[in-house]
Amino acid sequence: MNINKILDKFQKGEKELAYNLLNQHIIKEPNDLIALYNFAYMSEILNFQEIAIKKYLYINKKDIKNWKSRFNLYLIFIKKKKFKEALKLINQVLKIQTNYQPALRDRALTNYKLGKYNEALKDALNSVNLNNKDYIALNVLGITYGALNENLKAKEIFIKAIKLNGSYAPSYNNFGNCILNLGDVDLALSNCLKSLKIDPEFEEAINNIANIFLIKGKYKEAIDYYWNALRKGADEATIYYNIGVAYTFLKKFEKAEKYYNKSFKINPDDEILKKNYSILYLAKQEYKKAWQYYDARLNLNDFVQKNKNISFTIDKIWHGEKILKNEKLLIIKEQGIGDEIVFSSMYPDLIKAFPNCKIETEKRLLSIFQRSFDKNNNIIPYLKFSNSREHLKEFNKVIYAGSLGKMFRNNLSDFPKSKFLNADINKIKTIRKQLSAISKKPKIGITWESKRKIYGQDKSITLNLLKPILNLKTFDFINLQYGDTSKEIKDLKKLKIHTIKNIDLYNDFESIAALLLNLDLFITISNSTAHLAGALGVPTFLIKPKNHSVFFYWNVPGDISPWYPSIKLFQYNTSWEETIDIILKELVDNFNPNL
Repeated sequence: MNINKILDKFQKGEKELAYNLLNQHIIKEPNDLIALYNFAYMSEILNFQEIAIKKYLYINKKDIKNWKSRFNLYLIFIKKKKFKEALKLINQVLKIQTNYQPALRDRALTNYKLGKYNEALKDALNSVNLNNKDYIALNVLGITYGALNENLKAKEIFIKAIKLNGSYAPSYNNFGNCILNLGDVDLALSNCLKSLKIDPEFEEAINNIANIFLIKGKYKEAIDYYWNALRKGADEATIYYNIGVAYTFLKKFEKAEKYYNKSFKINPDDEILKKNYSILYLAKQEYKKAWQYYDARLNLNDFVQKNKNISFTIDKIWHGEKILKNEKLLIIKEQGIGDEIVFSSMYPDLIKAFPNCKIETEKRLLSIFQRSFDKNNNIIPYLKFSNSREHLKEFNKVIYAGSLGKMFRNNLSDFPKSKFLNADINKIKTIRKQLSAISKKPKIGITWESKRKIYGQDKSITLNLLKPILNLKTFDFINLQYGDTSKEIKDLKKLKIHTIKNIDLYNDFESIAALLLNLDLFITISNSTAHLAGALGVPTFLIKPKNHSVFFYWNVPGDISPWYPSIKLFQYNTSWEETIDIILKELVDNFNPNL
């Protein structure tokens, strides 16, 4: 039968008959590449994917200029998440069809999936320039901007894509992810729900809704959505991992470990899974196991984006091998200032073990660290050496500060039993005079807000919630909250909170340290000032974040973190008000500033 008639039958719905007729034809004419191409396409439509792949590969071998078979084959590979194989074929298509817009779009997507975001951005921009009405290309451009932490640009792109086609489910889902990165959890959820309304089978939207429920602290609802995503065909490794995270937040560690292990069996090289496995073991205080997986963070996009020079250090990063005492080591600070302080508790151990080490330090902490640790010029400014390959030639090994845990924090007995930072004595005396001028009452410092996106609201409380404590007339209350707090303090009206003049509560860590050491107690949420207080040995009551926002140094079985013995932890239960009541009772019944 004539091939065109066979194709006509296929298009009219007689798919199985047409498929069998074409199969008979290619058995007789195995080198009829046009027939083979159509047979491969039919196989693809009928979900005989392996047959389609085999036939497309044969065509590609026989006809080096057949770009359509390569195009169809790479689309199959993209669906199968075989991105490296897809990329090779896309490059072949673009060699035959220069600047073919859909192939540029698909190469951008493939490079995005492979973590090559700068290459993805170049192709996505070129694809959109060639066709600015391609809402799929706009989505690829938007998710690439998101991966590069340019979320405001991503937001604009997704809005354009939705205007072009308001019925394309991925646009709302991707827009939801972007909004989530910008910190608006409720708007993110709204857009992901719109995506699911358009396509109830869209497993990515279901999974993202579950992720948002995790962030909102609705752990059981999140688990229900994850199971739904799995039923819709979502990636098993990802879903099992996410269920493990949810059970970790519920503090059901055995179940969490069960689902992490299920995910590991499917994808043993997943770096995000390894990092979260380490967090699970840190929560269980099984430190030796935890550090085995903690270095996975070095390979994650979030870490790479915040440590731009990691590519210079990659060949010298320490992976746990033995280090000789006199080797030259470069220690690089961790991402946030809180992490930098917590890991600095290991610097005395480090300097004792490896006197030739250099420790790159955030400028706000430089003088404090030099006073506290510097015996032979070990403490140096951040980027002094790590900003060039040439400078790094001076060192045998490079270690990011968190990785020191596997050397120095393998058991509870390894942790410091007292303070490890020292403040400036003269500043302490100066601030003491300022505080004494207020009154002779005991002084309690307070902070209540975290500025961190997404999780900030789950770490923060309002100043108004502290009113039961602020009503206590036996104390003076001192403001240590950075940012503009004047309106909040003014709204309290009769309640007095003192702000010490001429101290920059965000940048001036020397003065903040001196102020902390003049307090009888510090009441705080989780922020960098809390870390500084703990490192200085200041008596501190810390209001723990909700479970999904809590970091490993607060996520401990009891109410004292081994990282900071002077900090007492207060758990969020059913409400912040309940937590404040517990602190108030502790303050009234048990706190003695003279001890």
